[in-house]
Amino acid sequence: MVKTLGLTLVAISLIGLLWLYIPVAYYQAKYFVRQSWFALIDSTGRFRHELGNPVWQAKGDYEIFIPKIDARAPVIPDVNANDEKAYFVALKRGVAAVSGLAVPGRRGTTYIFAHSTDNPLNFSRYNAVFYLLNKMEKGDRVELFYRGNYYHYRVDGVQILPAENVHFLTPQFQQELLVLQTCYPPGTTQKRLLVIAKRIQ
Repeated sequence: MVKTLGLTLVAISLIGLLWLYIPVAYYQAKYFVRQSWFALIDSTGRFRHELGNPVWQAKGDYEIFIPKIDARAPVIPDVNANDEKAYFVALKRGVAAVSGLAVPGRRGTTYIFAHSTDNPLNFSRYNAVFYLLNKMEKGDRVELFYRGNYYHYRVDGVQILPAENVHFLTPQFQQELLVLQTCYPPGTTQKRLLVIAKRIQ
């Protein structure tokens, strides 16, 4: 009886751990397989153009697609970044675009954020589409679809900043920028990882 109870508790614990960490392993394995496949095909010199510029079809009014990490999500517009309740609601549905800044196609900064997440439980509670954002490098592409038009951006840089540094949230009108934000290191809220991209077409 005691032995059966002990085995049952061990089995429940293992199932619980698998439930928590399978999404983390899934994202990492998916990225590894995707990059290995791209490298293998690209080494032959075939399909380079097609793989470098994947075709995607948006399904809503506002969406993001990051080819390198195969991240796709609806973008929830006009989210108050200072209202924790509001952005947690938004992050259950997609990634959040900060209110009061620019939208794609207009000069200024379009600022989109999501969790990395803050703990494994939140994979099932909040959108973790930016979990692999730390894999992004200069030259990578980001695609947005907004109100019937596709917008294409190229990563200009990646920055890791203290959580209190919010200077990219200050409106600017010199150029069209896209800033993607997640927590860093993944699974913490210690710092912000920002991917800064410029519009190319």
